[in-house]
Amino acid sequence: MRSYLIAVFQVILISLSACSEERGAIPSAMPLQQEDTVFVNVPGGTFVNSMGETVEVQSFRLLKTEVSNRLYRYLADEQDLPHPSDPGFPGMNNYFYDFPDCPVVNISPLKAEAAASGLGCRLPTRNEWEFAASRGLTGSISRQYPWGTLSPTEEPSFPANYMAFDTWEEKDADGYLYTAPCGSYPLSNAGFADLAGNAAEMVVSPADSSIQLMGGSWAQIEESMTLGFNRHIGAGDVTWYAGFRLAR
Repeated sequence: MRSYLIAVFQVILISLSACSEERGAIPSAMPLQQEDTVFVNVPGGTFVNSMGETVEVQSFRLLKTEVSNRLYRYLADEQDLPHPSDPGFPGMNNYFYDFPDCPVVNISPLKAEAAASGLGCRLPTRNEWEFAASRGLTGSISRQYPWGTLSPTEEPSFPANYMAFDTWEEKDADGYLYTAPCGSYPLSNAGFADLAGNAAEMVVSPADSSIQLMGGSWAQIEESMTLGFNRHIGAGDVTWYAGFRLAR
């Protein structure tokens, strides 16, 4: 019995050693690319948000794309933040390290805010996000997409990465089973990429200090990409379909 326990203990030690080596084999960080930190100036103004409220938004700047794995790696290392866990997308193993152009996921709003502070940035407010996403739209923006009223299937080509045809089995009809590289889809009227689909984006609601997810994602149906659709997320929660965009 004693020899059996010793053998089991040795196997555990070997396994732990292998895991330690695997965790320690972290690839070197890739240098930032110019497109990682392109901001778009959004002039302030008054608009009617998706809840029917007339609000005034001050001028601000918003990142052209969602925060990529490459940019988050840089910010996390600068702020001594842990790297996110792997979302487990089949065919996209080692997602955070091997897919630097894709949006970061599996991070909490708290970690996102901490990372953003490294560039003097923050999460956008819900009104800022909707103001930017609705630039160029006419009429009530509620239930419109950043490109207008046409549903994705009525467009000449898919304008976003989402659960195509609202079915899990056909979600790759837009070209991607899971996330797409940041900036893969057409820019909005204000010059932003992927405001609808890809990774849902964290925004702050100052009225109640809640964190909401806007814009829908690769894992959500068509309706989730419309302005006004949102889900709440806890400050410490993580999910494999949500990321964020920097505001300043």
